[in-house]
Amino acid sequence: MSRIQTSRLTMWPALLCTLTLVGVASASISGHITADSCLCLTTSGVHARTGAGLGHSVVATLNYGECYKSSGDMLTHDGYHWYELQHVHGHHSVWVAGNYLMTSSLSHCGGTSGTEGHFNSSSKATTHPYATGVVSQHCLSCICQLESGCKPLGCHLDEGTDSCGYFQIKEVYWLDCGKPGGSLEACAADMQCSSSCIQQYMHRYIGYSRCVHNCESYARIHNGGPAGCHHSNTLHYWNNIQKLGCSANS
Repeated sequence: MSRIQTSRLTMWPALLCTLTLVGVASASISGHITADSCLCLTTSGVHARTGAGLGHSVVATLNYGECYKSSGDMLTHDGYHWYELQHVHGHHSVWVAGNYLMTSSLSHCGGTSGTEGHFNSSSKATTHPYATGVVSQHCLSCICQLESGCKPLGCHLDEGTDSCGYFQIKEVYWLDCGKPGGSLEACAADMQCSSSCIQQYMHRYIGYSRCVHNCESYARIHNGGPAGCHHSNTLHYWNNIQKLGCSANS
């Protein structure tokens, strides 16, 4: 992101499935569930981790259509509700964020403990892939599209420093959110980590900057740093965000 970007912040999850939407209770989960509940992934490319939180290692990347049984354990960390899944890709247990999971009937989990299942669907269930917070999903989507086409682009030199990943985050931005994900490159290429970074950064600076709490301010701060909403040089960036379908109230 060609910008002043004097700081910014970070986060991410995983599971898979192929179903007829019959027996599906919800397109994402956030509360406690019972042991042996069947949980299915609602999107692809989701990370399964060794523990509940972005600081834990990624041990598998799961895709839409996979279903696994839950241990019943749920922990809240890094702004996500994490669920423990059993017997995933050769691992006894992994943790996945509920934003990317849906509950389903036990038949989609193979009917027996430890058995992976799938569901079939003519159209995928839709869920927002971004971390939740002060910035709306729609606004994050427009920023993501403008920065990278919403793809995990590699780092490239931009006005003297590297910009990386989905949101073209710079190192100062990543440092502001506690250096999650192990490295700037890893976090920026992880949708959960990078979108959470945006949320944390905006939560921190929107009051400091005395900007209006809306999509225009968030986009201009993302482009120009904590006081970006007051800089005339961020107006062109905001105009491009609007062309992608976002408004101040998005």
